[in-house]
Amino acid sequence: MSRYPRRLAPASRWPLWLSALAGMLWALVAFAPASWLAGAVAAVTQQRVLLADAQGTWRVGSAQFVLSGGSQSRGATLAPGRLYWHIALSGIWHGALGITLDWPDLAAKPLVLSAQANIAGWTVRQRNPANWQTQFPAAVLEGLGTPWNTLALQGRVGLALQQTRLESSAGRLRLDGRVQVDAADMTSRLTTVAPLGTYHLQVDGDGANAKIALSTLAGPLLLMGTGVWNGRQLQFAGSAKAAPGQEQALANLLSLLGQREGDKVRIAL
Repeated sequence: MSRYPRRLAPASRWPLWLSALAGMLWALVAFAPASWLAGAVAAVTQQRVLLADAQGTWRVGSAQFVLSGGSQSRGATLAPGRLYWHIALSGIWHGALGITLDWPDLAAKPLVLSAQANIAGWTVRQRNPANWQTQFPAAVLEGLGTPWNTLALQGRVGLALQQTRLESSAGRLRLDGRVQVDAADMTSRLTTVAPLGTYHLQVDGDGANAKIALSTLAGPLLLMGTGVWNGRQLQFAGSAKAAPGQEQALANLLSLLGQREGDKVRIAL
């Protein structure tokens, strides 16, 4: 027997080259910079959500969260603190990802999601906790442009998700679960009345239609309305009116919200 190892024939080396290439591609994908994720988010949201100063990788990283009015907008607002993310790839061969979003300055607990992609579309499901909450300054919304930059709202906005699932399929966006928005002690530069009020918006989805309800909890500006989102279109009918004694002070603001009908303004979307 020869003391020297046999050399592999050229034809028998291709599995080794293929394995090496696959390993290199996997390393490239797994450790791609966070700027790749920032670019993807900007493209999907049409420049309305930006991840600035992105650090780390697209799988484990952090960034500052910025809201913008789009590619043609000159304004943008920066949310407090940094957003941290961790993306698990254990289910990637089945088209699934695990996503953890941690925002210590705005939320007490991380938001845990699972994302599933298939030929028909995609699904994002809230995993844990079952009821996730965050609060942020209303002024952050100004970055989205009209009408938020006109209203220039001040106050605190709370967002709560309860066992939510968002699905995109056949051109329709379906919601399961409940989304709640509470806007407390709102003020606006368009009026000297302060605060304008505290408001509650609730969206309940059953996978087909999402029912929307807006109500006023307190304050001189009374907002109310109901609507339905069918996956493609939003239908909302509501009204705004001033509490007794505040009609003159709120006249300019009410004129911007909709069409006058008697002592109230009709809001239709």
